[in-house]
Amino acid sequence: MAEKIYEMSNKVSPKTKFTLIISIIVVVIIAVLWSSIFGYNNATQILVKQSPFGEMSCIDRAGFYFKGFGTIYEYDRTKDFYFNSSNEKVRGESWEGDDTDEDDISVTLSRNANADISGYIKYQLPTDCDELIKIHMDQRGDRQLKHGLVRNAVLSAVRKTAPLFTAEEAKVTKIAEFRRLAEDQLIYGEYQTTTEIREEKVGDDELDAEGRVIKKAESQQYTVTKLTLDSLGQRVLIKESALKQYNIRILQFEIQNVKLDAKAQQQLDIVKEREMKRVAERTASETAKQQAITAEAEGKAKVAKEKAEQEVVKIREVTQAEKERDVAILNAQKEKEVARLAAEKAIEDAKRIRAEGEAEAAANRAKVQAGLTPQEAAEWAYKTKVGVAEALAKSSHPLVPSIMMGGSDGKGGSSAMDAVGLKYLMDINEKLSK
Repeated sequence: MAEKIYEMSNKVSPKTKFTLIISIIVVVIIAVLWSSIFGYNNATQILVKQSPFGEMSCIDRAGFYFKGFGTIYEYDRTKDFYFNSSNEKVRGESWEGDDTDEDDISVTLSRNANADISGYIKYQLPTDCDELIKIHMDQRGDRQLKHGLVRNAVLSAVRKTAPLFTAEEAKVTKIAEFRRLAEDQLIYGEYQTTTEIREEKVGDDELDAEGRVIKKAESQQYTVTKLTLDSLGQRVLIKESALKQYNIRILQFEIQNVKLDAKAQQQLDIVKEREMKRVAERTASETAKQQAITAEAEGKAKVAKEKAEQEVVKIREVTQAEKERDVAILNAQKEKEVARLAAEKAIEDAKRIRAEGEAEAAANRAKVQAGLTPQEAAEWAYKTKVGVAEALAKSSHPLVPSIMMGGSDGKGGSSAMDAVGLKYLMDINEKLSK
């Protein structure tokens, strides 16, 4: 095999050999120097390139680029880190930190309470090349940018915000406001503040049996820090944020925990216990008051219900009585009208019968005058009277109303109308006798 290669090499001309050797050397040199001539950029990074001649430029597109033996500095477009030195859970997961993260920020709150504050920040670099070159010239690398510039800006903002809040406010009642103010100072810069010295009692005064003070409680002084506001009520900015100078954007900033020192936590626990007791007492008082109001309302409702039910019964009884009264009046009016009509009818019938009797009597007298014998006349008169009596008895209309019949004691007897009827009969008989 070696002999064949040797024979082939003898057949290749010296010129071809030289060309082949040069090509191999060039390929080896290109392979060795490839990383110095070309590079590859990730989409999540921005590169600052310094050429061999000292010119600075930026590479912000993803993919291969011409390196040209320049020096490349890598910066993450977006970066984040926690400032948390414990293994407390962050976003539901246990976290112990690493060399890319930071420790808690130790602060002094209002009234000299100390605390360690942990949280999280995410920031974004500008895409303008001049601004990136300025960041690189000042910070000299991504790590120094993160742990130097950004970390120090967070430290400054949080520590300048802390004196504006008490332990209770920072940890419980105003933690969201604490976060917003710290973020504002991180983004815009430091706000001007003023301080006041205040004094308060430590404990209670000692009193005698009559309530007079025999020994005043000791007092202590403390400093209160407040934001200075201008005539329009706006905060006064006295120093621009370092991040704003480089146009670094804050995408997210969180205060996750405020860990008070033992003394401050003890005082906070006392305050919380007092507040819980006060709330419990107030709740009990409000509950008792509400129960009293409810009982009173229920009593009034019950009285109103009873009154309403009695009123309904009263209305029902009154309505029934009025109905019975109206019915009785109506019936009495009807009976009165019926009696009046019956009386008028009886009188008319009596008149008619009387007229008929008088006519018949006249006819009979005419007959008698015409020559009846006394016996025939007497018989005729008798029959006439009997006929009149029968006619009156058979009449379908009573001579007087039935309501008028009956004695004054309700047991029978004659009435004035009986007399009227008898008089009609007597008058008829008298005329028949003539």
